[in-house]
Amino acid sequence: MNASEKRILKLAILLFIIGLTVRYLPWGLPSIETFEVGDAIVVANAPPVASSAAVPDADTSAVPFNDTDKVITLTDPVPKLSEHHRKTKKKVTFPLNINTASADDLCAIKGVGPKLAEKIIERRNASGPFKAPSDLKKVHGIGKKKLENMIQLIIFD
Repeated sequence: MNASEKRILKLAILLFIIGLTVRYLPWGLPSIETFEVGDAIVVANAPPVASSAAVPDADTSAVPFNDTDKVITLTDPVPKLSEHHRKTKKKVTFPLNINTASADDLCAIKGVGPKLAEKIIERRNASGPFKAPSDLKKVHGIGKKKLENMIQLIIFD
């Protein structure tokens, strides 16, 4: 091991030790794992709070607190959605009829996004129903490879 490799190894060990020290010593430093929205934080040198009602009951014994410090409580501006309110994607059954499928149904096909789905629907409305894969190939954005991937998931009625 030459001299430059030894220096790099020493630097790596030193950085590792510093990382462990900062991570595990109880210095009262906030870490991402323990910080949550709604925790009270102390802003140093902020103007004093006008009323005592604005200061929440927070344990500030670990942080030096004087007259120029201000306690700010962070609140989540967006209400959290419970599992009942989440949007669920419509289940699409394959094979999909290309002549009656909506844009959302077409987007379920691998390789078809919202823009291509709109192009398929525009072509279907302008030229009539698709009768064969060659008709679908006339849509701008569908080439040979994409058509080969799509053909297994669609039917023509």
